[in-house]
Amino acid sequence: MEKRKVYLIAAIALALIIVPITAFATFSGVKICLDPGHGGSDPGAVALGDRESDFNLDICLRARSLFQLDGATIVMTRTSDVDVSLQGRCDIANNNGCNRFECSHCNAGGGTGTETFCYPNSGSTTYDLRDKIQAELVAHMATVNRGVKTADFYVLRNTVMPAILAEVAFIDTQPDNDKLSSPTYRQEAARAYLHGTQSHYGMTPHDPVADIIVDNTSASFSCSGNWSTGTSSTDKYGVDYRYRSTAAVSDPATWAPSLAARNYAVYAWWPAGANRSSSAPYIINYNGGSTTIRVNQQTSGGAWNYLGTWAFTTGNNVQLSCWTTTGYVVMADAIKFVPQ
Repeated sequence: MEKRKVYLIAAIALALIIVPITAFATFSGVKICLDPGHGGSDPGAVALGDRESDFNLDICLRARSLFQLDGATIVMTRTSDVDVSLQGRCDIANNNGCNRFECSHCNAGGGTGTETFCYPNSGSTTYDLRDKIQAELVAHMATVNRGVKTADFYVLRNTVMPAILAEVAFIDTQPDNDKLSSPTYRQEAARAYLHGTQSHYGMTPHDPVADIIVDNTSASFSCSGNWSTGTSSTDKYGVDYRYRSTAAVSDPATWAPSLAARNYAVYAWWPAGANRSSSAPYIINYNGGSTTIRVNQQTSGGAWNYLGTWAFTTGNNVQLSCWTTTGYVVMADAIKFVPQ
Protein backbone atom coordinates (compact mmCIF):
# COMPACT_ATOMS: atom_id res chain seq x y z
CA MET A 1 0.00 0.00 0.00
CA GLU A 2 1.28 3.44 -0.85
CA LYS A 3 1.66 5.97 1.96
CA ARG A 4 1.51 9.71 1.34
CA LYS A 5 4.18 10.60 3.89
CA VAL A 6 7.40 11.67 2.19
CA TYR A 7 10.39 9.97 3.82
CA LEU A 8 13.75 11.68 4.02
CA ILE A 9 16.63 10.04 2.19
CA ALA A 10 20.19 10.63 3.20
CA ALA A 11 21.61 9.96 -0.22
CA ILE A 12 19.43 9.02 -3.18
CA ALA A 13 22.59 8.12 -5.04
CA LEU A 14 23.04 5.10 -2.77
CA ALA A 15 19.73 3.72 -4.02
CA LEU A 16 20.33 4.34 -7.72
CA ILE A 17 21.77 1.58 -9.83
CA ILE A 18 21.72 1.65 -13.62
CA VAL A 19 22.17 -1.74 -15.24
CA PRO A 20 23.69 -1.79 -18.73
CA ILE A 21 22.13 -3.47 -21.71
CA THR A 22 23.08 -7.09 -22.27
CA ALA A 23 23.31 -9.15 -25.39
CA PHE A 24 19.80 -10.48 -26.12
CA ALA A 25 18.41 -7.02 -26.77
CA THR A 26 14.70 -7.26 -27.43
CA PHE A 27 14.35 -4.18 -25.16
CA SER A 28 17.33 -2.42 -26.75
CA GLY A 29 17.13 1.31 -26.09
CA VAL A 30 14.34 0.97 -23.50
CA LYS A 31 14.98 2.27 -19.98
CA ILE A 32 12.64 1.09 -17.23
CA CYS A 33 12.50 2.28 -13.64
CA LEU A 34 11.58 -0.43 -11.14
CA ASP A 35 10.36 0.96 -7.82
CA PRO A 36 10.13 -1.43 -4.82
CA GLY A 37 7.66 0.30 -2.52
CA HIS A 38 8.60 1.36 1.04
CA GLY A 39 11.95 0.42 2.63
CA GLY A 40 14.20 1.45 5.51
CA SER A 41 12.22 2.97 8.37
CA ASP A 42 9.02 2.38 6.39
CA PRO A 43 8.34 -1.36 6.16
CA GLY A 44 4.91 -0.85 4.60
CA ALA A 45 2.28 -3.32 5.71
CA VAL A 46 3.45 -5.85 8.31
CA ALA A 47 1.46 -9.05 8.81
CA LEU A 48 1.88 -12.74 9.56
CA GLY A 49 5.54 -12.19 10.40
CA ASP A 50 6.37 -10.54 7.05
CA ARG A 51 7.21 -7.01 5.93
CA GLU A 52 5.84 -5.64 2.68
CA SER A 53 9.06 -3.78 1.88
CA ASP A 54 11.01 -7.05 1.80
CA PHE A 55 8.61 -8.69 -0.65
CA ASN A 56 8.58 -5.58 -2.86
CA LEU A 57 12.35 -5.47 -3.05
CA ASP A 58 12.79 -9.17 -3.77
CA ILE A 59 10.25 -9.10 -6.60
CA CYS A 60 11.87 -6.05 -8.20
CA LEU A 61 15.38 -7.47 -7.95
CA ARG A 62 14.16 -10.63 -9.65
CA ALA A 63 12.43 -8.55 -12.33
CA ARG A 64 15.60 -6.51 -12.84
CA SER A 65 17.55 -9.65 -13.67
CA LEU A 66 14.96 -10.74 -16.22
CA PHE A 67 14.68 -7.33 -17.87
CA GLN A 68 18.46 -7.05 -17.92
CA LEU A 69 18.78 -10.36 -19.76
CA ASP A 70 16.19 -9.18 -22.25
CA GLY A 71 18.18 -6.07 -23.11
CA ALA A 72 16.58 -3.29 -21.07
CA THR A 73 18.47 -0.66 -19.15
CA ILE A 74 17.12 -0.83 -15.61
CA VAL A 75 17.04 1.98 -13.06
CA MET A 76 16.22 0.91 -9.51
CA THR A 77 14.93 3.37 -6.92
CA ARG A 78 16.48 1.17 -4.24
CA THR A 79 18.42 -2.09 -4.15
CA SER A 80 18.52 -2.56 -0.38
CA ASP A 81 16.44 -1.80 2.70
CA VAL A 82 16.83 2.00 2.71
CA ASP A 83 14.57 5.03 2.93
CA VAL A 84 13.72 6.71 -0.35
CA SER A 85 11.19 9.54 -0.35
CA LEU A 86 8.28 9.47 -2.75
CA GLN A 87 9.67 12.54 -4.50
CA GLY A 88 13.10 10.90 -4.53
CA ARG A 89 11.64 7.93 -6.38
CA CYS A 90 10.08 10.25 -8.95
CA ASP A 91 13.33 12.19 -9.32
CA ILE A 92 15.30 9.01 -9.98
CA ALA A 93 12.90 8.01 -12.76
CA ASN A 94 12.53 11.48 -14.25
CA ASN A 95 16.18 12.54 -14.09
CA ASN A 96 17.35 9.36 -15.78
CA GLY A 97 15.02 9.66 -18.73
CA CYS A 98 13.19 6.41 -18.05
CA ASN A 99 10.63 5.27 -20.61
CA ARG A 100 8.41 3.44 -18.11
CA PHE A 101 7.91 3.42 -14.32
CA GLU A 102 6.74 0.23 -12.59
CA CYS A 103 6.10 0.35 -8.85
CA SER A 104 5.55 -2.88 -6.93
CA HIS A 105 3.57 -3.10 -3.67
CA CYS A 106 1.65 -5.59 -1.57
CA ASN A 107 -1.87 -4.85 -0.41
CA ALA A 108 -3.37 -5.07 3.08
CA GLY A 109 -6.77 -4.77 4.67
CA GLY A 110 -8.09 -8.30 4.67
CA GLY A 111 -8.93 -8.71 1.00
CA THR A 112 -7.49 -11.01 -1.61
CA GLY A 113 -6.14 -10.72 -5.12
CA THR A 114 -4.25 -8.39 -7.44
CA GLU A 115 -4.99 -4.89 -8.71
CA THR A 116 -2.96 -2.44 -10.78
CA PHE A 117 -3.27 1.35 -10.87
CA CYS A 118 -2.35 4.26 -13.09
CA TYR A 119 -3.01 7.98 -12.78
CA PRO A 120 -6.47 9.15 -13.95
CA ASN A 121 -6.68 10.32 -17.56
CA SER A 122 -3.04 9.42 -18.16
CA GLY A 123 -3.61 8.26 -21.72
CA SER A 124 -3.89 5.11 -23.76
CA THR A 125 -0.19 4.18 -23.53
CA THR A 126 -0.29 4.15 -19.74
CA TYR A 127 -3.60 2.30 -19.68
CA ASP A 128 -2.13 -0.34 -21.98
CA LEU A 129 0.89 -0.85 -19.71
CA ARG A 130 -1.36 -1.11 -16.65
CA ASP A 131 -3.81 -3.52 -18.29
CA LYS A 132 -1.14 -5.87 -19.62
CA ILE A 133 0.84 -6.05 -16.40
CA GLN A 134 -2.38 -6.71 -14.45
CA ALA A 135 -3.32 -9.56 -16.78
CA GLU A 136 0.09 -11.17 -16.46
CA LEU A 137 0.21 -10.81 -12.67
CA VAL A 138 -3.16 -12.51 -12.28
CA ALA A 139 -2.12 -15.29 -14.67
CA HIS A 140 1.29 -15.90 -13.08
CA MET A 141 0.21 -15.55 -9.45
CA ALA A 142 -3.15 -17.34 -9.87
CA THR A 143 -4.76 -14.63 -7.74
CA VAL A 144 -8.22 -13.07 -7.75
CA ASN A 145 -8.46 -10.37 -10.41
CA ARG A 146 -9.47 -7.19 -8.58
CA GLY A 147 -9.23 -5.25 -11.82
CA VAL A 148 -7.42 -2.25 -13.24
CA LYS A 149 -7.98 1.07 -11.54
CA THR A 150 -6.90 4.71 -11.37
CA ALA A 151 -5.64 6.55 -8.30
CA ASP A 152 -3.96 9.81 -7.37
CA PHE A 153 -0.86 8.10 -5.95
CA TYR A 154 2.14 10.41 -5.55
CA VAL A 155 4.53 8.38 -7.70
CA LEU A 156 1.97 8.10 -10.49
CA ARG A 157 1.16 11.80 -10.45
CA ASN A 158 4.77 13.05 -10.32
CA THR A 159 6.52 10.84 -12.87
CA VAL A 160 6.66 12.10 -16.44
CA MET A 161 6.60 8.73 -18.23
CA PRO A 162 3.84 6.09 -18.38
CA ALA A 163 3.67 4.78 -14.81
CA ILE A 164 1.83 1.99 -13.01
CA LEU A 165 1.59 0.75 -9.44
CA ALA A 166 0.69 -2.89 -8.84
CA GLU A 167 -0.62 -4.38 -5.60
CA VAL A 168 0.61 -7.93 -6.21
CA ALA A 169 -1.35 -9.67 -3.42
CA PHE A 170 -2.58 -9.17 0.17
CA ILE A 171 0.13 -9.64 2.76
CA ASP A 172 -2.41 -10.02 5.60
CA THR A 173 -4.56 -12.74 4.01
CA GLN A 174 -3.10 -16.20 4.51
CA PRO A 175 -3.56 -17.66 0.99
CA ASP A 176 -2.11 -14.52 -0.61
CA ASN A 177 0.65 -14.33 1.99
CA ASP A 178 1.58 -17.94 1.27
CA LYS A 179 2.29 -16.93 -2.31
CA LEU A 180 4.20 -13.78 -1.40
CA SER A 181 6.29 -15.86 1.03
CA SER A 182 7.20 -18.33 -1.72
CA PRO A 183 10.34 -17.60 -3.80
CA THR A 184 8.65 -19.48 -6.65
CA TYR A 185 5.67 -17.14 -6.68
CA ARG A 186 7.84 -14.04 -6.26
CA GLN A 187 9.72 -15.19 -9.35
CA GLU A 188 6.37 -15.55 -11.09
CA ALA A 189 5.53 -11.97 -10.14
CA ALA A 190 8.84 -10.84 -11.63
CA ARG A 191 8.09 -12.78 -14.82
CA ALA A 192 4.68 -11.13 -14.93
CA TYR A 193 6.22 -7.66 -14.91
CA LEU A 194 8.55 -8.74 -17.74
CA HIS A 195 5.86 -10.43 -19.82
CA GLY A 196 3.37 -7.61 -19.35
CA THR A 197 5.94 -5.04 -20.44
CA GLN A 198 6.98 -7.17 -23.40
CA SER A 199 3.34 -7.40 -24.50
CA HIS A 200 2.98 -3.64 -24.02
CA TYR A 201 5.91 -3.08 -26.38
CA GLY A 202 4.41 -5.38 -28.99
CA MET A 203 6.55 -8.44 -28.27
CA THR A 204 5.40 -11.98 -27.74
CA PRO A 205 5.90 -12.59 -23.99
CA HIS A 206 8.94 -14.77 -23.46
CA ASP A 207 11.59 -15.59 -20.92
CA PRO A 208 15.00 -14.24 -21.96
CA VAL A 209 17.77 -16.54 -23.05
CA ALA A 210 21.21 -15.87 -21.61
CA ASP A 211 24.45 -15.94 -23.57
CA ILE A 212 26.03 -19.39 -23.84
CA ILE A 213 29.76 -19.35 -23.08
CA VAL A 214 31.80 -22.49 -23.66
CA ASP A 215 35.29 -22.32 -22.19
CA ASN A 216 37.98 -24.90 -22.92
CA THR A 217 37.28 -26.36 -19.47
CA SER A 218 33.55 -26.84 -20.22
CA ALA A 219 32.01 -30.28 -20.67
CA SER A 220 30.88 -29.31 -24.17
CA PHE A 221 34.45 -28.56 -25.28
CA SER A 222 36.64 -31.33 -26.70
CA CYS A 223 40.01 -31.75 -28.38
CA SER A 224 42.57 -34.46 -28.97
CA GLY A 225 45.60 -35.13 -26.81
CA ASN A 226 47.69 -33.17 -29.31
CA TRP A 227 46.39 -29.95 -27.79
CA SER A 228 48.45 -28.71 -24.82
CA THR A 229 47.16 -26.74 -21.84
CA GLY A 230 48.58 -23.29 -21.13
CA THR A 231 48.18 -20.85 -18.25
CA SER A 232 50.86 -18.18 -18.70
CA SER A 233 48.97 -15.74 -20.93
CA THR A 234 47.33 -13.08 -18.78
CA ASP A 235 44.63 -12.32 -21.36
CA LYS A 236 43.12 -15.80 -21.22
CA TYR A 237 39.47 -16.51 -20.50
CA GLY A 238 39.13 -18.47 -17.27
CA VAL A 239 41.99 -20.40 -15.70
CA ASP A 240 43.71 -21.82 -18.79
CA TYR A 241 43.52 -22.42 -22.54
CA ARG A 242 44.46 -25.07 -25.09
CA TYR A 243 46.93 -24.62 -27.94
CA ARG A 244 48.43 -26.66 -30.77
CA SER A 245 51.14 -26.19 -33.37
CA THR A 246 49.85 -25.56 -36.87
CA ALA A 247 50.18 -28.47 -39.32
CA ALA A 248 48.67 -29.89 -42.50
CA VAL A 249 46.02 -31.78 -40.56
CA SER A 250 42.67 -30.60 -39.22
CA ASP A 251 42.59 -32.14 -35.67
CA PRO A 252 40.09 -29.51 -34.50
CA ALA A 253 39.16 -28.29 -31.07
CA THR A 254 35.36 -28.30 -30.82
CA TRP A 255 32.82 -26.23 -28.88
CA ALA A 256 29.48 -28.05 -29.02
CA PRO A 257 26.88 -26.79 -26.52
CA SER A 258 23.25 -27.85 -26.67
CA LEU A 259 21.71 -25.13 -28.80
CA ALA A 260 18.03 -24.37 -29.31
CA ALA A 261 17.06 -23.79 -32.93
CA ARG A 262 17.57 -20.05 -33.53
CA ASN A 263 20.10 -17.50 -34.75
CA TYR A 264 23.22 -16.91 -32.67
CA ALA A 265 25.97 -14.34 -32.96
CA VAL A 266 29.28 -16.13 -32.41
CA TYR A 267 32.29 -14.60 -30.64
CA ALA A 268 35.74 -16.07 -29.99
CA TRP A 269 38.20 -15.28 -27.18
CA TRP A 270 41.90 -16.08 -27.45
CA PRO A 271 45.15 -15.07 -25.73
CA ALA A 272 47.18 -13.06 -28.25
CA GLY A 273 50.91 -13.35 -28.90
CA ALA A 274 53.59 -13.07 -31.57
CA ASN A 275 53.81 -16.85 -32.04
CA ARG A 276 50.06 -17.19 -32.75
CA SER A 277 48.65 -17.88 -36.20
CA SER A 278 47.57 -14.85 -38.21
CA SER A 279 45.05 -17.03 -40.05
CA ALA A 280 43.56 -19.30 -37.39
CA PRO A 281 40.64 -21.12 -39.08
CA TYR A 282 37.38 -21.24 -37.10
CA ILE A 283 34.94 -23.64 -38.76
CA ILE A 284 31.30 -22.71 -38.19
CA ASN A 285 29.04 -25.74 -38.59
CA TYR A 286 25.61 -24.10 -38.74
CA ASN A 287 22.14 -25.30 -39.67
CA GLY A 288 22.42 -26.02 -43.37
CA GLY A 289 26.13 -25.70 -44.02
CA SER A 290 29.64 -24.85 -42.92
CA THR A 291 31.96 -21.90 -43.37
CA THR A 292 35.50 -21.04 -42.27
CA ILE A 293 36.39 -17.71 -40.65
CA ARG A 294 40.11 -16.93 -40.41
CA VAL A 295 41.30 -14.61 -37.66
CA ASN A 296 44.62 -13.09 -36.63
CA GLN A 297 45.36 -14.40 -33.13
CA GLN A 298 48.49 -12.26 -32.83
CA THR A 299 46.22 -9.32 -31.91
CA SER A 300 42.85 -8.60 -30.24
CA GLY A 301 43.45 -11.00 -27.35
CA GLY A 302 41.60 -10.90 -24.06
CA ALA A 303 38.30 -9.83 -25.64
CA TRP A 304 35.27 -11.20 -27.45
CA ASN A 305 35.85 -11.04 -31.20
CA TYR A 306 32.80 -11.24 -33.45
CA LEU A 307 32.91 -14.02 -36.04
CA GLY A 308 29.40 -13.69 -37.49
CA THR A 309 25.77 -14.68 -37.03
CA TRP A 310 24.27 -17.97 -38.20
CA ALA A 311 21.26 -20.22 -37.63
CA PHE A 312 22.12 -23.13 -35.35
CA THR A 313 20.24 -26.15 -34.12
CA THR A 314 20.96 -29.25 -32.04
CA GLY A 315 24.21 -30.91 -33.10
CA ASN A 316 25.79 -27.81 -34.65
CA ASN A 317 29.13 -26.57 -33.34
CA VAL A 318 32.17 -24.34 -33.79
CA GLN A 319 35.63 -25.78 -34.36
CA LEU A 320 39.19 -24.45 -34.53
CA SER A 321 41.43 -26.27 -36.96
CA CYS A 322 45.24 -26.22 -36.87
CA TRP A 323 45.49 -26.60 -40.66
CA THR A 324 47.03 -23.31 -41.66
CA THR A 325 50.48 -21.78 -42.22
CA THR A 326 53.05 -23.80 -40.27
CA GLY A 327 55.45 -22.39 -37.69
CA TYR A 328 52.79 -20.95 -35.36
CA VAL A 329 50.22 -22.09 -32.79
CA VAL A 330 46.44 -21.77 -32.73
CA MET A 331 44.72 -20.90 -29.44
CA ALA A 332 41.51 -22.61 -28.34
CA ASP A 333 40.06 -20.73 -25.38
CA ALA A 334 36.37 -19.73 -25.28
CA ILE A 335 33.42 -19.30 -27.65
CA LYS A 336 30.29 -17.28 -26.89
CA PHE A 337 26.90 -17.88 -28.54
CA VAL A 338 24.60 -14.86 -28.23
CA PRO A 339 20.89 -15.54 -28.98
CA GLN A 340 19.39 -13.18 -31.54
